[in-house]
Amino acid sequence: MMSPFQFSAEMNLGVSLIEEMPDSDLWNLIQRDWITSEKRNPLDVFRMVSLAAVRSLHPGSETINLLYALYRGDFISIRQCIHQFKREQEAQSQNPFQLRNTQLGANDATEKSFQQLRGSMYYGDAEGADDAVTKMYRTSSAFELFDMLFDLAIQDFNHHGRKVVTAIQSWKLVQVIGWEYSLPVLRSLARFFCQLPINSDCFIESENLVYDVRKDWQLNLLGDVRVCENLVDILIQSSFETALDDTFKAIEDGIQTELVWKAVLSVAYRMDSNLSLPIYALRSLNQLAYDAKQQLQVLFQSVGFAAENCHQNLSYQKPEWNSSLLDKLLLQSIGS
Repeated sequence: MMSPFQFSAEMNLGVSLIEEMPDSDLWNLIQRDWITSEKRNPLDVFRMVSLAAVRSLHPGSETINLLYALYRGDFISIRQCIHQFKREQEAQSQNPFQLRNTQLGANDATEKSFQQLRGSMYYGDAEGADDAVTKMYRTSSAFELFDMLFDLAIQDFNHHGRKVVTAIQSWKLVQVIGWEYSLPVLRSLARFFCQLPINSDCFIESENLVYDVRKDWQLNLLGDVRVCENLVDILIQSSFETALDDTFKAIEDGIQTELVWKAVLSVAYRMDSNLSLPIYALRSLNQLAYDAKQQLQVLFQSVGFAAENCHQNLSYQKPEWNSSLLDKLLLQSIGS
């Protein structure tokens, strides 16, 4: 029986072929030996392409983020995925990467391994983060591991929030390829978290507010479009500290948090795509959050990110306000 750290010989062979063969030769092989003979279905091949990308591209690479969006369940989209992978693989040829074989190491309590992971992220220790995730994989479910990585992703918004975007795209990728293939995706994600400097000022500020919000905030019912418009004015004119404080006061006054989300999303709607993607990723994380504290953390982080970036972006133009626009933005965020 295979351990959860191993894949079948057949899967490993397919991944190696995708890593090593040129684009055109690989597609000919897939057409001749896999499609015509019906040895592989599109999902089988997509799994191999995904694992090849995670294993041989630098953590956080564009391809890893795009695979979920490119795949449509057919071989035509598989060809697009392969082309994207090979293009980035070629671009990285002068500085290649290979995810090392899984190292089992000692068994540690999950909390101890998580502290190792957190410390590795702050000190840029990719090997330490890789080891921590591998150890946690033995004692926690992949779902729990993603939840821990989400907690770390929302703490840092350097580089246009790439960590939270990559985290949610990795989550979506695993939904398609299957949980049994989640470990290399999680290891790559943890390594990526160690590549970028940390800027957690907003998170520190928002975390303090989370613990002060009254316990029944989820029952808030007040608010209308005018309240939302006032929140947008705060987001586009104020520092993140002021925006967080005013959001806290609005929630304490009974304003429903969905109106705060509408304000944040309306700002994201007019932002550069590099800035809007993290907002939509945070919205997705909010829907995955399993408790009230985590939902508030995600909400406050979205407010802080929107305010900080709008405050620096003088080209922002406030949209015309109406309820249908706000509802449309919410629907877009659900599908993102």
